Amino acid sequence: MDYIAEIAKTKLPFAPVNLPMIKRVFDVIVSFIILAILSPLIVVILILFYIEEIFSVASRGPLFYTETRISKGLPFQVLKFRIFKTTASQNYFKEHGFVQTKELEGDNNNLTLTGRLLKQIYMDELPQIYNVLKGDMTLVGPRPSNEVVTWQDGQTGKFQRYLFTCGLTGPFQTQKDSPTKPVQSEVDMEYILYCKNNPSWKIILKDITIIGQTVLTVLRAKGI
Repeated sequence: MDYIAEIAKTKLPFAPVNLPMIKRVFDVIVSFIILAILSPLIVVILILFYIEEIFSVASRGPLFYTETRISKGLPFQVLKFRIFKTTASQNYFKEHGFVQTKELEGDNNNLTLTGRLLKQIYMDELPQIYNVLKGDMTLVGPRPSNEVVTWQDGQTGKFQRYLFTCGLTGPFQTQKDSPTKPVQSEVDMEYILYCKNNPSWKIILKDITIIGQTVLTVLRAKGI
């Protein structure tokens, strides 16, 4: 099945929510600040990658991993540091026709040593700053999923990835360890409706709060 073509034909409950210009400006400014602050860490990550490749043949492969994801109903190539052993992702793709990264991440045998560290502190997602700067993503929004999962969600009435530009982090990522066990689709839709019904300055304040909560989650090394 051509899932992207099926996604394009999906009827939505209401029109997609456009980002206010101030949110886009906020994304660009904060993305550059993040890159400046984390540039020493990026250098360390690169060193760890190359050291591991010297000693482990199984860990060798490209520095980055790309995959088709859906944002606001449109496909784009999400960028991540490669945390999987190349054979693990290739074998999964051959078997399923797409890669479900959460399943691969569930088995540490599929991960490189550097990948295990990056996954725990959420730094494997850092290259998505490039996607934010391109406009494929925003800093705060529903996390993007692949075309198969997005289409399956749409069949059950979960339209968050059709309606809003997907984010580097989001409200659910700061709540998923909550004892109340929030439902991701519901939390994402609450944020989308908040952006639909509130002025730009309130959206930016909410984004700042979510980014702050994300930083605390990363510092606790809980993963997001």
